[in-house]
Amino acid sequence: MKISVRWLNRYLNLEVADDELAEIFTSIGLEVEGIEKIGVSRQKTLVIGEIQQIDPHPNADKLSVCRVCVGQDDVRQIVCGAKNFQLNDHVPVALPGTILPGDFKISKSNLRGIDSDGMMCSGKELGLSDDHLGLLILPGESKVGKCLHDEIKIHSDTIFDLSLTANRGDCLSYIGVARDVAAKLSMELKLPEIVEGKISEVCPSDHFMENISIETDNCECYSAICIKNIKIGSSPDWMKNDLAAAGIRSINNAVDVGNWVMMETGQPVHIFDAKKIHGNRLVIRQAKDGETVTSLDGKQRILDHTMMVICDGERPLVIAGVTGSIDAEVDTSTVDILIESAYFNPDNIRQTAKDLNVSTESSHRFSRDIDTANVAQNCQRVAHLIGETCGGEIVSCCWKVGSPKRQTFGIDFDPSSIEKLCGFAIPFDISEKILTNLGFKVEKIGEKHWQVTVPAHRPDITCPADVVSECLRIYGTDKIPSVAVRGMGIHRNTDQSVAFTQKASNYLSNHEFFECYNLSLRNQREMEQFMGEGSVLAMQNPLSADQNCFRNSLIPGLLESLRLNIQNGNCDGKFFEVGRVVLKIDGQFNECLAVSCLMPAKPMGRSWRSLQECDFYDIKALIIPILKNFSQELSPFSSIKLSGLWQSAYAAYSGSLSFEKVQATCGMLSLDLLKKFDIKQNILAAEIIVHPSIFSRKLEKESHKPFSQFPRVSKDISLVVKLHENAATVENNVMKAAQKNAGEDIFIESTNVFDIYTGTENPEGRKSIGVTINYRSDRRTLTDTEVQTAFSAAQKDIEKLYEVRKQI
Repeated sequence: MKISVRWLNRYLNLEVADDELAEIFTSIGLEVEGIEKIGVSRQKTLVIGEIQQIDPHPNADKLSVCRVCVGQDDVRQIVCGAKNFQLNDHVPVALPGTILPGDFKISKSNLRGIDSDGMMCSGKELGLSDDHLGLLILPGESKVGKCLHDEIKIHSDTIFDLSLTANRGDCLSYIGVARDVAAKLSMELKLPEIVEGKISEVCPSDHFMENISIETDNCECYSAICIKNIKIGSSPDWMKNDLAAAGIRSINNAVDVGNWVMMETGQPVHIFDAKKIHGNRLVIRQAKDGETVTSLDGKQRILDHTMMVICDGERPLVIAGVTGSIDAEVDTSTVDILIESAYFNPDNIRQTAKDLNVSTESSHRFSRDIDTANVAQNCQRVAHLIGETCGGEIVSCCWKVGSPKRQTFGIDFDPSSIEKLCGFAIPFDISEKILTNLGFKVEKIGEKHWQVTVPAHRPDITCPADVVSECLRIYGTDKIPSVAVRGMGIHRNTDQSVAFTQKASNYLSNHEFFECYNLSLRNQREMEQFMGEGSVLAMQNPLSADQNCFRNSLIPGLLESLRLNIQNGNCDGKFFEVGRVVLKIDGQFNECLAVSCLMPAKPMGRSWRSLQECDFYDIKALIIPILKNFSQELSPFSSIKLSGLWQSAYAAYSGSLSFEKVQATCGMLSLDLLKKFDIKQNILAAEIIVHPSIFSRKLEKESHKPFSQFPRVSKDISLVVKLHENAATVENNVMKAAQKNAGEDIFIESTNVFDIYTGTENPEGRKSIGVTINYRSDRRTLTDTEVQTAFSAAQKDIEKLYEVRKQI
């Protein structure tokens, strides 16, 4: 959107520099992409001078040395090459310091040995015309020494190219932009007066409207005014300059008025040649498949039923909201016109413009959702300006067909919510003033209860948070107070199922298993072969026939991974997966957590070492530590006799999903199953399935604990214990005794078994276990004395359980 400062000043009294205005635009959310300056700007050093003396240049035949009065008792010597002036002529004078178009700065100079204190200017040098052969001669009544801009009309302007977000359709107009700037600067917004034209008493001729009808839901309201006896010609210079600044080519005075009002209000307007409307009627309807319209660019457009057209009694004349046609175009022969203003469905206009690959100023605005409240007023605004620029007589009242569905609506707003959302408060009176200046109506129901009425030109405001955004946008994000950033540590509250998954994954990874991720959807027929008919949950509308049910085991997916690795020569055949399965438990399908792993019974690959073949007891021993994560005792493993997944008599299961809520199965996979996957060796597998109800207990919150920067101190103790005593139990008892007797600011970092000795030096039926205790402090370096005191106290408690062999 190109915004001319000169045009913008019709609605504001701006007294800010261009750089400051650019900052204002950006601060209120209207990003400035570029700035263009036209003509010469207003400068005190660009004045009117009077030529008082003309002498030939002593060293150059084509130059003259002039004495020019540029103010009271201020006469300058200026060297000039022009020949079209004479004594007492008034001319523009650029004194040293003036900057002319092209960033040309005037300074004192010496031309062929003669000093020149300024420059007399031509029209081209001032950006006023293309004449560069002579000076611009000014009227004799112009005042000498006065600023040139104050005496004559110089077309100079600054044009801002604004980048607007999709929700700011209201700022695709000068009034919309002016409204935001006025709210930011707390200044009055000068809106144009809507003048209703006087209707002519002369009866209209037979080509004016008798009926306008709407036959589509994509047009909510439509307004029109008929004017006769206009005179088509060139637009006034001010309008041409305005449109040129907006990047719009001047066509003729009637069309230019429509474009000018569109830029002013954001409401597209179309003007028909009334003689070209057949049947004295207009119909707004959906197009018929195959209908054609020749648009204003001369291209024939083929329409379909999704597009909207405006037709007369015989044919479509306009692709509604997008482009007009040559069949109703205003040209030099036009005498009578019909002015149209309407509200069309934004989605329909957007899709039509996209399908036809046509982008116009009208379609751009309609697709951004225009103001619904000013449709008829825009017609009257255009009619008034047509009367001023083209003449003519209004011969009908303003047609108003339909009514907009979107009206103003209220939002319950608490002004204190600004502080809750933004972190700082905006005074209530300032918030009220901002909203009022933006066109909202504020009704105070209570101290902290406002009814904010949203104007029709802001359809993007739908909730209290949007109102807060508007207040903050105009108030200024630069006023957000600077405060120290305070961060509060967040406790991680890990779900028990996640904790179990992490432990199982880490455990199997440490045992050289590779983790797999397979799809959770499988083939129904395949899964029922393994688990039996009716055991799977099928999908009613699957995306693929091969993925039409939820998996009830992770084993088939792992077998596919194993087969792929064998085919590619990968000898690492140990894989596991942690995921969800859907099983039928007591007649109901339940989503459970599963941990599955598999490995070849005979290690794959070649090695100089003799690799031991694994059996049922190896795979069982692998999963026992995982099962210890659950507090309940599982039933003893029982042999599996019939299964499509497991080999009979070579696999066993423990637990039940109905009672213990945990079921573990391990052993050799079915040979028939392995043949289907083209695997030619025995495979051992295990699968643990956990019912979701077992994870109902919440874990304690975990907090980050920084590492100690102080050294640890280690103490070793050797204990004589019974031969069958578990080393882990001994280590655990040592840890408890050490923790109980640790001194102030001392913690037990860890304990570990470093030696187990079963030699003949031990008493019969006994063994010795060496345990290290590691002491550390978070606050200081520990002394030998305090560590020894803590260790001695712990040793006394340990002696109650075990015989201390020696202290190291």
